[in-house]
Amino acid sequence: MGLSAEIELDLRDAGLIDFFEDNRAAFKEIAVTTLAHTVTYVAPTGMLTRPDDVAKGMVMALETNQTLRTFLQTNHLPQKYQYRRFADLIIDRLWEEIHNVTTREA
Repeated sequence: MGLSAEIELDLRDAGLIDFFEDNRAAFKEIAVTTLAHTVTYVAPTGMLTRPDDVAKGMVMALETNQTLRTFLQTNHLPQKYQYRRFADLIIDRLWEEIHNVTTREA
């Protein structure tokens, strides 16, 4: 799926890009953990782990993240698709950084 310009504009208008930047370290931790977990399932196939693989796996962690849930409720953004869009944003902003860290550790 990935982050399109249209979705990024929607996230910006909703305040989610600023929210991500304000909570970058916490969401980076979620991204690193999700990437490491995803690699364990994708690597045996002989394929590369892609950003969309990680974003897909990250949605459950985001759906249970109380800080994000509170932000979405407070800002009247209850739609379920917001979690996937936010996951795409996280991966878009952090992919090179987290992918390099995970690759070095593997």
